[in-house]
Amino acid sequence: MASLGHEGLLAVTPESRWRAAPPAHVRGNPTGAGDSAVAGLLSGLVEHLPWPDRLARAVALSAATVLAPVAGEFDRAAYEELLGHGVAVTAEAGAA
Repeated sequence: MASLGHEGLLAVTPESRWRAAPPAHVRGNPTGAGDSAVAGLLSGLVEHLPWPDRLARAVALSAATVLAPVAGEFDRAAYEELLGHGVAVTAEAGAA
């Protein structure tokens, strides 16, 4: 797993190599965004979600944290919108 900053995440799994990205560059306060990405990944792992869903959750939560008016919080409406249809997750050539 690697952070690509405002461009999203890259994950290499036994199944594939995945890239997850928000629909556009998100501007705001990035404090806590990395922690939010980890929380999204771990919650997806605990729930046994497939990798694309884990990554979408992580990117949506991270971006929603950047958009929140208070550092370290997240914008729930933005999270739900991004999770619903805003995060692009694609399998890339060159699987692990």
